[in-house]
Amino acid sequence: MILSKACKTKMAAFLLAVMALAPVQAITQEEMVYDQVSKYIRGSEAAAIAQDICDASYMYDVDPILVTAVFTTESHFDNSAVSGVGAVGIAQLMPATAASLNVNPYNRRENIFGGVKYLGQMVERYRTWDKPFVYAEAAYNAGPGAVDRARGVPHYTETMNYVQTVEQTRREIWRLAGHEAMAMQPYKRSAMTMQEKEAPIFPSLKEWHEQHSQKAAQVQAKSVGSTKPALVRTKAARVAPERPRPSYWTTSLPWGEGTRRK
Repeated sequence: MILSKACKTKMAAFLLAVMALAPVQAITQEEMVYDQVSKYIRGSEAAAIAQDICDASYMYDVDPILVTAVFTTESHFDNSAVSGVGAVGIAQLMPATAASLNVNPYNRRENIFGGVKYLGQMVERYRTWDKPFVYAEAAYNAGPGAVDRARGVPHYTETMNYVQTVEQTRREIWRLAGHEAMAMQPYKRSAMTMQEKEAPIFPSLKEWHEQHSQKAAQVQAKSVGSTKPALVRTKAARVAPERPRPSYWTTSLPWGEGTRRK
């Protein structure tokens, strides 16, 4: 049967009207993170990085879209990236910062967890300010001392450009997911509902810190002229408890809704 042009036009209009009325499955935060990572990293590695970002965001109660935007700007998710000043990995952690966070910066998962933890500390530090995300981003780049002294984004060209890039990336991630308005929302706690728990102990963490402790003890022994072998005290390995899957794996609600149990 041959349809007239007018009939085809009416049918197309009818189908569009039906599609408009049909419920649309909202994209989840996990999918948003994966979509962004997969722009730069391919295959199973992209999925693993997205998983780590979501896990760490769940652990430290940080907006995963903010995390993803920061890591995009820092390294484009390149685990082998090393900056001119020695910052390492996806989160671009300085070795001293990694040590203070109790993570091995050369291990991909630990690097991500350390970066998310530090970013979460910065968001919490500036949560009562007018733009917590912006100042947290500035502190991630220039340090919280510089932000505190400036009472805002420091007037460093690098930091100002950095914040602008992170914010553009964050808003673009929301826009592509159909939640453009969310990028303009004021800061809220995330939708995490679990109690805050102790950070997981990673398989390589104990060995890495034992090696550093032994080196430090050897240096200390030499400095005091001691001939006795230095004793190194190590912590027993701990196993992170099993946790239910976080709410952002299944929810279609915009990030920031919900409450967190105390």
